[in-house]
Parts: sequence; C-alpha cells; structure tokens
Amino acid sequence: MKLGTVLFLCFVTLCATAGAQTATNTNGVPEGYIALLRSNVQSQKVDIIRQNITLSEQEAKTFWPLQRTYENELSALGDARVEVIKDYAKNWDNLSDATAKDLGNRLLDYQKKRVDLRKKYFDRMSKEVTPTVAAKFFQVEIQLENLIDLEIAASIPLVK
Repeated sequence: MKLGTVLFLCFVTLCATAGAQTATNTNGVPEGYIALLRSNVQSQKVDIIRQNITLSEQEAKTFWPLQRTYENELSALGDARVEVIKDYAKNWDNLSDATAKDLGNRLLDYQKKRVDLRKKYFDRMSKEVTPTVAAKFFQVEIQLENLIDLEIAASIPLVK
C-alpha cells in the first residue's frame, strides 16, 4: 500500500480505538458519537479504496453503488457488535456465566454474518464488475477491518 494509505489506516485505527474506549469506559456509548465515528471511518475507507483500486468509468458506475450497499449492510451488522460491547461494558463488573454465554454467542453470530456478507458481495462484485476488482476490494476491506478489530479488541478488558 502507498504511504498515504498507511496514514489513512492509522487514522481509521485511531478512530476505532476512540470508539472502543468510549464503549468500555461508560455504560452507554453516545449514539451521535458512534454515527460520527462511522462516517469518518467510511470516508477514509472510500479514499483508501480509491487509491488502491483502478476502475474504468463503466466499472466505477457499477462498483461504487455496490460498495455503498455493502457498507450499509455492514453498518447494520455493526450495530449488533456495538450492542454486544455496550452490554459487556454494562455487565463487566459482575458478569454471570449466562450473560457471558449470551455475549459470546452474539459476538460469534456477528462474525459469521460478516463473513457471509463478504461472500455475498464478493460473488456479486465478481459478476457485476470483475473477480479481480472484487478480490482487490476485499483484500483492502479485510485489511482495514482487521486493523479496526485489533484496536477494538486491544481496548476491551478481558473478562474478570
């Protein structure tokens, strides 16, 4: 990736860290803050994708609406993740086995749905644009998601 891309990745990572710290330091994450965080991350992701994927005019007309639809669905899935983090933060001091099991199952369900969503859009982009564009998009997308996931995970304390 280019140097500019690395700088954007650092920004995205910092945004994710700030969001995760807010989630673990309070019982409720302000919804406005989550929305702002998501819009900033989304804007940076689009810039990174533009820097790393070269599209013809025709490919761009097909790709960008697909990418936006994918992001909207991913954001909806992210709501479930935010709720798990909020519930974990709320229960961290006194986490019962039943709550831990529920939170674990919900988090695993989120992860499965995220993989299923990637597969759905990889197949769709492969057909509507090209398999190479789809592969490159998801290569960049997964790198970004992994950085964000790492920062969030590092910011959330382990179960007592």
